[in-house]
Amino acid sequence: MGSWLLAASSWAEVAMYPVPMTLQTYALLVIAGLSGLRLSLEIVFVWLAQAAMGLPVLAGGASGIEALIGPTGGYLLGFLAAAGLVGWLAARRGGRDWLPLSASFLTAHAVILLLGFAWLASGLGAKAAFAGGVAPFLPGALLKTLLAVATVKLVGDRILTR
Repeated sequence: MGSWLLAASSWAEVAMYPVPMTLQTYALLVIAGLSGLRLSLEIVFVWLAQAAMGLPVLAGGASGIEALIGPTGGYLLGFLAAAGLVGWLAARRGGRDWLPLSASFLTAHAVILLLGFAWLASGLGAKAAFAGGVAPFLPGALLKTLLAVATVKLVGDRILTR
């Protein structure tokens, strides 16, 4: 179900070049914040496998190996790293306090953007990669972090603990 949440979050898309803006990082943070390390990684692996098999689960309905190794490839690798990081921290801390959640979610966004930037820079150069693949995403990363923290707090504190 988590992989389908990631897929559905790609449908809320702002088409930009070379990387579209979606709600996928929000969904990833919520999934990882609630699921822990192992399940978070399994969900992202399944989602990437669905994309590799041709299911339209990526932004804009993209799929296939070309989509996985295209301009967004670094971000997709970043999703794996971010899921592992947030899932590990969520399981290790055991709590859902605002500050640790916010710090881990902001760090996850930084990891995704860093890997995406490095991937893009290898083909576009650093200046173009930052302008098209990092700078436009910074305000959204802050907003999605706040929304994901609120969601994890609400779901974790009010629903999962009952």
